[in-house]
Amino acid sequence: MTIGICGPIDLTLLDWEFRGQNLPVTNAFPLPTHFINALLHRGYDVVAYTNSPVIDKPMVLEGKHLKVCIAQQLPQPGRRFFQFEVKELQKQIQQHPCDFISAFWSYEYAWAALRTGIPTVVSLHDVALQILLQHRDMFRLVRWAINYIVVTKSSHLIANSSYTYNMLDKGTRRKTKTINNFYPAELEEQLSLPAQKENYIVSVGMGFSNRKNFSTALHAFAQVRKKHPELEYHMLGAGMEPGGEAQQYAREHGIEDGVKFLGVQPYETVLQKITYAKALLHPAREESFGMVLLEAMVALTPVIGGEASGYVPTLLDGGKAGMLCDINSPEAIADCVLRLVDDKQLSHRITQHAYAFARDNYSEDVIVEEHLAYYAQILGRPLKPRRNRERSHNDAIVGA
Repeated sequence: MTIGICGPIDLTLLDWEFRGQNLPVTNAFPLPTHFINALLHRGYDVVAYTNSPVIDKPMVLEGKHLKVCIAQQLPQPGRRFFQFEVKELQKQIQQHPCDFISAFWSYEYAWAALRTGIPTVVSLHDVALQILLQHRDMFRLVRWAINYIVVTKSSHLIANSSYTYNMLDKGTRRKTKTINNFYPAELEEQLSLPAQKENYIVSVGMGFSNRKNFSTALHAFAQVRKKHPELEYHMLGAGMEPGGEAQQYAREHGIEDGVKFLGVQPYETVLQKITYAKALLHPAREESFGMVLLEAMVALTPVIGGEASGYVPTLLDGGKAGMLCDINSPEAIADCVLRLVDDKQLSHRITQHAYAFARDNYSEDVIVEEHLAYYAQILGRPLKPRRNRERSHNDAIVGA
């Protein structure tokens, strides 16, 4: 059986013959990429459909067990309601068909997949209406409209958490199954755990927005610095680059000392920063899941998150797998940071529970099997991989 994955895919993280080669930049996100690798490791052939803003015509890269079809993306797709992108993705799927499609996010990738008529399940990784309510702009309105079309047309949906599921209306919930996000099997092999954590805390996020709440985190760190002037705060992601929105805000409010604005970094760099940090501070006010928290849990880095921030309290096992606080209060955040920095026994206890909780509930072996069982249910027949499951990550690299 050949499974199609339609979504933002990071070509640099794929386990195939082209790894390490000079490949075009795509709209990339780690989770769909890790899912492709997981399917390859389990013996399935995969066709991946994604797009790129840097190519001027479609590309197809074909390996032994993985084919990647890259459609073109034009500038400012939201102004055109993503119509060009949807049609180009649809063409790629029709020209290089598969038996079943798993589409990531309820936007242009899913819309293209549904238009082909190939059996498709759409994964919901955010709640479009909630994002629109917090970011009242034309782009989010377009995204919400596309989400409405996709959810209406879909017969089968996957919610990435119980929080996402509960935010859906009753009609949508009837055709939705909850399957959590997962961390990849190779994550622990990628992590190089330090004998001692370095002297900084870290935050990772995309956008310096009200929803992400990094302004409150900066004020909290300014309070922490009064007791620990040697401690640093490393901020990674869009909006956190040197001279970006986060640094401008910190400078305007006189709270820039000790903060390193590192911006968007490669996935491996982000993992290393998380692994070596004394704590991961995740100040988001709303989160449908929280992959960066899960990665920190596996890396034995203690996490601080919001006690009412969507799925965060569940992911942190009600406060046993991380510290929960009023994320709108700089004082509450600062107190959690200080407790973790000053109390090594508390930090150790939290990280040990977090690692076990992540392994038992969010590992690749647990979650990917749930996906495959649901696909079989949708198709009404067992799924049959073309090859035996590979024994290890080292053996899993295609062409190795």
